[in-house]
Amino acid sequence: MNSFVFILSNGIRCQIGLIVLILAVSVGRCDAVTWVKARWVVDGDTIILKDGRHVRYIGIDSPEIDHNNHRAEPMGNEARAMNRELVDGWKLRLDFDREKKDRHGRTLAYVYRSDGLFVNAALLEKGVAHVLYRFPNIGQETLLLSAQRAAMERGRGIWQRVKEDNKQPRAYLANRRSRRFHAHDCPMGKRISKKNRIWLRSQWAGFWAGYAPAMECIEFPLP
Repeated sequence: MNSFVFILSNGIRCQIGLIVLILAVSVGRCDAVTWVKARWVVDGDTIILKDGRHVRYIGIDSPEIDHNNHRAEPMGNEARAMNRELVDGWKLRLDFDREKKDRHGRTLAYVYRSDGLFVNAALLEKGVAHVLYRFPNIGQETLLLSAQRAAMERGRGIWQRVKEDNKQPRAYLANRRSRRFHAHDCPMGKRISKKNRIWLRSQWAGFWAGYAPAMECIEFPLP
């Protein structure tokens, strides 16, 4: 009986020790969160941190502002203003996906405020950006598309410029793999392999499915 009590008490001690260890690791992880702040808001989907890093938001794309002698796209300045409103003065946390840098050397991240707001999704909900699928950074794809659809249903921002029409059943040629859609006569679109090729009735249908317009042949958002 004494041996049983001894074994049992040792087992309980081991379990308690394991729980304490897990809690200690969890607390350590919470303390290890690195907070950063934005020094400059470049546009609707890019910021520069106080440590000098350029951060490009994963999974979204906003209209361009004035740059390199190019005029701002419709709602480009509004997108930058909204981004500034969301991040200016806030402590920010960066979460990463599989690729941490783009070809320009910018840090790719999901950005969260200290109050828990997911900035990438918030910009979509405000209607100042659209979903931009780019494999392999697709960890938040479902959540981001839901945020975009909410803005589309409410006709916010850029979605006032996209009509939900079904008049042309073969208006846009899309690539299942890249999640881009092209004008029906776009030379780049014609290069899409048959297994990845689908037709869309409208831009609205493409955006709703999580596709984005091909830069080579589609101007978006329209003036």
